[in-house]
Amino acid sequence: MNFFIIILVTALLQLFGPWWVVAIVPFLVFLIRHTSASNAFWTGFALITVLWMAYGFYLHFVSDGAMSDRIAGIFSLPNGVVLLLVSALIGGLTGGLAGLSGQLVRRIFIADAAKSVSL
Repeated sequence: MNFFIIILVTALLQLFGPWWVVAIVPFLVFLIRHTSASNAFWTGFALITVLWMAYGFYLHFVSDGAMSDRIAGIFSLPNGVVLLLVSALIGGLTGGLAGLSGQLVRRIFIADAAKSVSL
């Protein structure tokens, strides 16, 4: 279920919002929904990586690589595909760390609520 929520909401918000919306969605999903810390990180990482890779390859093939190859040249990368891989890795780390942060914040509030109830 987390898969569908994150991928659909992030894809829609990416059309209208800034790039960092990929951090908000996994954070909120794992703040609300319970899972383990490692699952939160790897789910956020994988979904955002796949989303950015898919959209990047779509743009790459639509423009015959012209846009991504030119941007890769600015960063002294060999070609546009390497740029897409680096971008997907950065997006994946952002999504993974956001998901982990959401899960850890949830754990803090759940622990505080349990302590206040037991007092």
